[in-house]
Amino acid sequence: MRFLQIIAAFLFSATFLGGCFSVPDYPNVPEIEFSDIQSILRVDEVTGGYKDSVIISLKFRDGDGDLGYMQQEIDSLARAGGGHNFLVKQFRRVKGKYVLYEPLESQSGYFHRLSADKPGPIEGTIHYSGIQVYHSFYPYAKDTVKFEIYIRDRAGNISNTILTDSVILRPI
Repeated sequence: MRFLQIIAAFLFSATFLGGCFSVPDYPNVPEIEFSDIQSILRVDEVTGGYKDSVIISLKFRDGDGDLGYMQQEIDSLARAGGGHNFLVKQFRRVKGKYVLYEPLESQSGYFHRLSADKPGPIEGTIHYSGIQVYHSFYPYAKDTVKFEIYIRDRAGNISNTILTDSVILRPI
């Protein structure tokens, strides 16, 4: 009898508490918020030269969960030369003001799918590590930069644009 009371209390609690959570109502256009930026000095495995690996973290929300690509989609888009879903512009501080800088190679790239094929609202954090600055090709030592970022979902919806905090590239 005691066992049945425990089971009944558990089922009642699970039903009562389960009803307290509602599905968030986010718009289908992605929303992003800057979270963090890091620049990590590394030695390139191939050339032996120094490079900065920049990692940008963004918080995101999306109403239909169609963010990111499967690896096969990324490979196909990369071969076609476009379709980036993490879009980046770099700005350098020159005489106290930030000006657009266009590196030789695009810093925009791809991030993987963030949810299963089941549509619905999602939220979380994207950590993008697609920015590699090779010291031998970057002419500005101890350069202070910021990045302007937006993301694109699979339906083509473009998020709001954010600006990162500043970071120093080529510190040595």
